[in-house]
Amino acid sequence: MTERFLSQDACRDLLQRVIRLSTGGGEVQISVRSRWTGNLRWARNESTSSGDTTAHNINITRFIRGASASASTNQIDDESLRACIRRAELRILYRTPDPDAPPLRSAETYIKTNLWNDETFGLDADARAGIQQKIVEPAVAEQLFSFGYLEITAVGNGVMNSAGLFAYLPQTRAEFSVTVRNPKATGSGWAGTENNDWRKIDAEKVTARAIEKCKSSANPVAIEPGRYTVILEPQAVGDLMEPLVRSLIRPPAEMGQGPWADRADEIEEQTNPMSEIASTLSTRPTQGGGSSRIGKRVLDARITISADPADPDAPFVPFAFDTLPYRAVKWIEAGVLKELSYPRQYALSTLNRSDPLNNSGAFRMTGGPTSVDEMIAATGRGILITRLTNVHTIIAESLFCGGTTSDGLWLIEHGKISRPLKNFRFRESPLFAFNNIEAIGAPERVLLDMPSICPPIKARDFSLTSLADAI
Repeated sequence: MTERFLSQDACRDLLQRVIRLSTGGGEVQISVRSRWTGNLRWARNESTSSGDTTAHNINITRFIRGASASASTNQIDDESLRACIRRAELRILYRTPDPDAPPLRSAETYIKTNLWNDETFGLDADARAGIQQKIVEPAVAEQLFSFGYLEITAVGNGVMNSAGLFAYLPQTRAEFSVTVRNPKATGSGWAGTENNDWRKIDAEKVTARAIEKCKSSANPVAIEPGRYTVILEPQAVGDLMEPLVRSLIRPPAEMGQGPWADRADEIEEQTNPMSEIASTLSTRPTQGGGSSRIGKRVLDARITISADPADPDAPFVPFAFDTLPYRAVKWIEAGVLKELSYPRQYALSTLNRSDPLNNSGAFRMTGGPTSVDEMIAATGRGILITRLTNVHTIIAESLFCGGTTSDGLWLIEHGKISRPLKNFRFRESPLFAFNNIEAIGAPERVLLDMPSICPPIKARDFSLTSLADAI
């Protein structure tokens, strides 16, 4: 039987073949991401597509006389590997040798973690079809339309080099999301999650949440844009937090660039509207040199953001695909910026450290004691938001972001949900929103590219700038 993805033995064989096919001396380094995907998509309660695919991403780096270059291929036959190696070697001709480049390591210490689940891997096409049939039954019974996506993946992750390093870790992942809409297209509800273990995903509960949101969001009304107290459900918090987590990079900050540069004369983030902050930062020239904001409070004191490859609820691969390890880290602790990521060369040249601090993009955000129902009950007038879509950074210096609310938006009046609302476009920075927190709830795993855990949050003065003609 053909392997659905490259095994550990297959990766060892791949390394030996690449070493054999590389000529002219030097060293070689390989990263492997061999991925099998089984998916099922449905619309209006009927399956529309299903498939199983296998794809390899093989990145080969050649090191010759202090210079290095990389090339990639998705084929693993000798001819394709030889062509990939030659492309890398050709690129070396245009690179300047670095006499200070550290030698390849023969070994690394990686955090031990388990990302594999046999039950997830066993969800073949027939099993996925059976899950889909159960998922759509409640929507059919309510005379609603279910749209959704179920994806099962198994990945062989490997990093290796000719100096003796070899690391391999298989992982599984189940991703499930469903949107439910009524026949008149006046109401829409969404729910979704992911996990490496399918047994930890309650598909029926997720579907029931989407159905309830669809029913309660029917026939939305428009209200004026403005700054509102909002209750962001965990998915919405994750959607807004993701650009913040990915911006946690040290070298630009110490050059006076980006949101983590220390600009003592700049802004009082607690009091200035973010629109004023964005305007100020977009016109101020960037200064070279300086320091980061490490050690200073940047978010509400109730927020801690961490990442750990061995997190039992949100584990991830413990090595980057340049072979360097991911460490357990607290980026922000009790609102104070504790760490920013940096590459190995920066660690060696600037920090006098041998190891880098990599940022995988995975994160855990601490929670609090307040449920969403309690947040609603304590709100005189506000808006409940299911999720944020099309989130993009407009001004990197302030993390000023734009996007749209989606799939469930409700007006809160006098401690109760009064009516569904039409969607808004928003313009806001997570630095502003997460400094205006009134309450935090219990965290849960949300659907992002990397494992992420977020709580619901109640925040004041969230900027909803214009109506969006979508449900």
